[in-house]
Amino acid sequence: MPRRPTSFLLLAALAAPALHAPVADAQIRRCTAPDGGTVYTDRACAAVGAVASTPARGAAQTRLPRISCQRNLRGLTQELQYAIQQRDTNRLAGLYHWQGISHSGGYRILERLDAIAQRPLIDITAQRPAQTVVAPERSGFTGWVSARDIPTAVPERPPNALRVDQAGDSGAGTVQTVFGLRRHLGCWWLSL
Repeated sequence: MPRRPTSFLLLAALAAPALHAPVADAQIRRCTAPDGGTVYTDRACAAVGAVASTPARGAAQTRLPRISCQRNLRGLTQELQYAIQQRDTNRLAGLYHWQGISHSGGYRILERLDAIAQRPLIDITAQRPAQTVVAPERSGFTGWVSARDIPTAVPERPPNALRVDQAGDSGAGTVQTVFGLRRHLGCWWLSL
């Protein structure tokens, strides 16, 4: 059985409604799977074939991933950069626009996000849609210039995608991933 990314198990545990217990009684447990991976669950660790994880003395408590609403594109880009540099799939998943994604589609996307989070980051570039440029018609030299004859710059269109350049497997070449940008409820979100 392929190992599911930890982030999906966490999101599934957070999103699943409590069937037998009130919401106030829900508790997320951090467990260690037999292969050493981390599993988040609302059931007992033994029920999922894992053992309870205990943080090392003096270590900071692991917090649940923050699903953050980024009101501007700069904030989204910075969060994306931080998530990849920290190799944090949960944080990267918190920036994704999950609206309308099926269960199986969610697994596929999380596997892609996990692969993206594990590769070293080279650069993030905002991509804008192409603009049509119209060459002005020249009608000869008139000796004077009117304000209406001075070409004006076309306003720049907002970005519609973020291109993430990363080092390829074993450092050979580069891998590019293009995230589409979505605006939903006043926030910027990533999509694949």
